[in-house]
Amino acid sequence: YMDSPLARVILALLGGYLVILLFLSVHGWMIEEYPRRTTKPPNSERIQLPFYHESAVKALHQFSQLPKYEKAAIRENLESCLISMDQWLTHLIQSDHQIICIGEFHEESTRNFLAEEFFAKFSTDVLLLEVTPKNLKRLAKRMEAGREYFPLLGADIMSILRAAKGRNPSVKIWGIEETNEQSKNKYGHSISRDQYISHNFWDRFQPGLRHIILFGALHCTNESNWLFKNISNNASLSLKEQMLNVQVLGEHQNGPVEAFVYFLDEIGIGKETFVIPDTSVLHPFVYKFFKLLKQQTLEKYYALIVFRT
Repeated sequence: YMDSPLARVILALLGGYLVILLFLSVHGWMIEEYPRRTTKPPNSERIQLPFYHESAVKALHQFSQLPKYEKAAIRENLESCLISMDQWLTHLIQSDHQIICIGEFHEESTRNFLAEEFFAKFSTDVLLLEVTPKNLKRLAKRMEAGREYFPLLGADIMSILRAAKGRNPSVKIWGIEETNEQSKNKYGHSISRDQYISHNFWDRFQPGLRHIILFGALHCTNESNWLFKNISNNASLSLKEQMLNVQVLGEHQNGPVEAFVYFLDEIGIGKETFVIPDTSVLHPFVYKFFKLLKQQTLEKYYALIVFRT
């Protein structure tokens, strides 16, 4: 039968089908294992999120109406409350913080900034990431194999891993994301994802060491049900004092931040990358005229880093 013309046609078709399947599976593996870096075209426009710009215009108008001494007081406050990244890192190195939660947008610009300006300059004992232990092992293997680029949640993580290791070769890196088993166990229980992540954090916590948690921005807010608050709820009073939550934002990643930066530039407080180390001590003018910035960021994080692109 195998010598019949029909059998040969069937075998040829099957062979072709298998070759296509093999090609598709290899192609799929290549795309998954060697993803391309996503790059945004450069944009030098000062106003990229125009919907929020009106708050900057209103604030500038109100500022222009103020008497000289009030303008001077606002400028003086902002000059002292906005410090450089290097100044902030100097304070941070000297501080006794054991738990620092950095809330980020998962974007290439953020990861590049953090790798170059934070992790390359600030040593940590423990780095905790938004990834399961199983997937972290895969990331570690890729880093050890010398991979230049591999994304975690859509943006490169290799540069951060290398920078953290370069600064402290004995740094412990853990994945504390909710595992598949924990996710399955949720049904019928009132345990949230962030409660599981908090539980995973405490499993890895080592008293006296410095821990940096790098997670999506919301997880690091001081709002109930999110990670930072869950950790804080289970921390001793003395450890609570040694906890810090920080949001890191590019000036054009967030509309209220873009509007605030525009205002700063216009009143002559133009700075490059800056840090607000204590978001509760800004001049009342800022909270009044940048209400969205206050609600979304200043009230939810103890510190804010704004990097400029």
